[in-house]
Amino acid sequence: MKNNQKITNETQIETAIGWFLRVGVFAAVTVMLIGIILFFLHGSTGYGQTIPSDLSVLFKGIIALKAGAWIMLGIFILILTPTIRVFASIFAFLAVKDHLYAGITTLVFLILLLAAFIGLQGKF
Repeated sequence: MKNNQKITNETQIETAIGWFLRVGVFAAVTVMLIGIILFFLHGSTGYGQTIPSDLSVLFKGIIALKAGAWIMLGIFILILTPTIRVFASIFAFLAVKDHLYAGITTLVFLILLLAAFIGLQGKF
């Protein structure tokens, strides 16, 4: 009886995480499509030969309806989706009381955060 309940909990968690990944990919594709439509309407990305890599420039470009900013936002969403999935998995493993995998997943999440921090600083 308890084993069946554990399997049901794991299935529910896997289903929820699967839906989260689908929603993340759908949101990323939708945002990138908006960027592509803006590109065809304006005839350029709005940034010339550069791409927005600073978040403040990116958000200003989104408000100004610059195609390059919308496409970059879609790429950011696409990159963040599996990262957030790893974060959600920590709680999923804790919910089923699998502390070994919760610890391993936490370590993976911390490595992802460290890599993102190093990438944002542009140093290593």
